Amino acid sequence: MGFLADPAPVDRAPVVRLADDANPLAGMPFYVNPTSTVMRAAQHADPPSPELTAVANTPQAYWVVPGSSASTVAKYVGDAQAASAIPVLTLYGIPHRDCGSFAAGGLATADAYRGWIDGIASQVGASRAAVVVEPDALAMADCLSGDQRQERYDLIRYAVDTLTRNPATAVYVDGGHVRWHSAGDMADRLNKAGLGHARGFSLNIANFFTTEDEIGYGEAISGLTNGSHYVIDTSRNGAGPAPASKLDWCNPGGRALGTPPTAATGGAHADAYLWIKRPGESDGSCDKGDPPAGTFVNQYAIDLARSGGPVDLARSAGH
Repeated sequence: MGFLADPAPVDRAPVVRLADDANPLAGMPFYVNPTSTVMRAAQHADPPSPELTAVANTPQAYWVVPGSSASTVAKYVGDAQAASAIPVLTLYGIPHRDCGSFAAGGLATADAYRGWIDGIASQVGASRAAVVVEPDALAMADCLSGDQRQERYDLIRYAVDTLTRNPATAVYVDGGHVRWHSAGDMADRLNKAGLGHARGFSLNIANFFTTEDEIGYGEAISGLTNGSHYVIDTSRNGAGPAPASKLDWCNPGGRALGTPPTAATGGAHADAYLWIKRPGESDGSCDKGDPPAGTFVNQYAIDLARSGGPVDLARSAGH
């Protein structure tokens, strides 16, 4: 990942508010997956772990990757609808995903990707949902050739146009984070990828930058994208980022859970804070021999909860 200089500190506490009266993520709780990996870990913990229980009972995104069962999305969205909750889906299958790094993979061809998106849109149907499109795909596009980069823009635009045929789907295209690209650069990439047809963009996925810094970045991008809205991943930013180093984004120690998902935010165009990266899942093998990307590790989740943050462990343990 590339980084810019540290942004100027925010001196004032943000005013908590709803983004606006038309916020598609307001008015209903976000869905808690009763069969998630962390939920199973919490249920089988011996002795019981209030930390795992707290994480398990907090709504998190459901990541949809190539190879998922054809009925997976339909069932997940249907279960959320039955629970009168909003499901959050993260789509992670773009060709040349992660530029061959820890989370390499994705569909092999553009046609395969478009077919995959068609299937997901069909499974969501007319249900209410929030969909985050391709974490890091635009921020990492510099690793691609010119033709591949244009294909990526086209495929993300295709995903946006296809998913938004359902007016109840709020689509957010990922925009990296505050220390990766300038607001002007990211706004240009988002515009090329069809942001104008989406609800907005997402920030800070799988990263640790403070909510206040990401709000500043999000408002700057919003001002360059016709007032588009955004969501912020607050799953692991309760203690802010780790000290700068080569792999300060990859399973750094001493981090903490952040604000639980809510549509009450401190940004004029911020629709919600969400837990998009699931706490406890590895970022990759890093340079320490850590588990492969996406592997859930009980102790990772426990450490995040023990490091502080706004999750009430005692209350959550009683759920």
